[in-house]
Amino acid sequence: MRNIRAIIYGVGRMGAIATRLMLEQGVEIVGAISQSPSKVGRDLGDVAGLGVKTNVLVESDAAAVLGARAPDIAVVTVSSYLAEMYEHLRLCADNRVNAVTLAEEALYPWRTSPVLTAQLDALARERGVTITGTGQQDVYWVNLVALMMGTAHRVDEVVGRVSWNVDDYGPEVARDQHVGESVETFARFAAGADRPPTFGRNTLDALVAGSGLRVASIENTTRAAVAESEMYSSTLDIKIPTGHVVGFTDIDTIRTVEGPVFALEMTGSVYKEGQGDINDWEIHGEPDLRVVNPAVPTQVTTCTQLVNRIPDVINAAPGFVTVDQLPPLRYRPFPLGAYLAR
Repeated sequence: MRNIRAIIYGVGRMGAIATRLMLEQGVEIVGAISQSPSKVGRDLGDVAGLGVKTNVLVESDAAAVLGARAPDIAVVTVSSYLAEMYEHLRLCADNRVNAVTLAEEALYPWRTSPVLTAQLDALARERGVTITGTGQQDVYWVNLVALMMGTAHRVDEVVGRVSWNVDDYGPEVARDQHVGESVETFARFAAGADRPPTFGRNTLDALVAGSGLRVASIENTTRAAVAESEMYSSTLDIKIPTGHVVGFTDIDTIRTVEGPVFALEMTGSVYKEGQGDINDWEIHGEPDLRVVNPAVPTQVTTCTQLVNRIPDVINAAPGFVTVDQLPPLRYRPFPLGAYLAR
């Protein structure tokens, strides 16, 4: 068995958790990348709050780090949308480094960003590496649901309702969720033709593609989640006035040519005291089925799925490979290097 050599690309809140998990699972971290002046030049262990030194300094020149350290994989926790992620993933592929990312759109970007995905796929194939998006959606919103669908004789409709706490994912995600805005400002965003794809849309695209079905139509509605009284966002360190936006809910619906309908209501918002993450899926057909996870620790499970996918991504064929094409995610009781096929 050999150690997996990894780069942590982005050392924010999620990157810090992923760093600890990788080290505890026998991954050798050979580099760390951040654009934050407050982090560059410091030991990764200090930046990630590990309480120990790693002897890995955080650096800002991604191309130099990727090109000089001969990593097997880069674990990328930078942004959510493929347009923002493109250059980071291109750098990984161009330097012949596999990449696994938490970017939500990267879960299944073939329909929402087809040109960028095809470009990354072609480069990854040329360089002999794999790019994959994973995270909370991998098991809880895609594979768990697909597995349950496999117990049905007939599927008429798949309906999901999920939520997550914006404050768990750092300030950039909170800003993407328009936390603190007025309802009027948010309404202009929601009505905009150029708004980025919803995270739920990519989940439904993965479910439809994994079922071998064809898309007939796509619908989306968006509504603001509004503070009923003054609230506090810890990740932005701001007070949110009553009547202002604390996040929003997207409702996506995909109707297929073959008949089954897929719908997902996804809410990302600042939570009130006592509120928890929801993961609730129903299948209507023969028979009717339901799976409910009433209190998912989404922040942690997002990172555990990211890290546990590392061997699968390294083992996969070159290209932009989505999770519906990978083996089912499994518990990794041994160092991750034990799961390498080559």
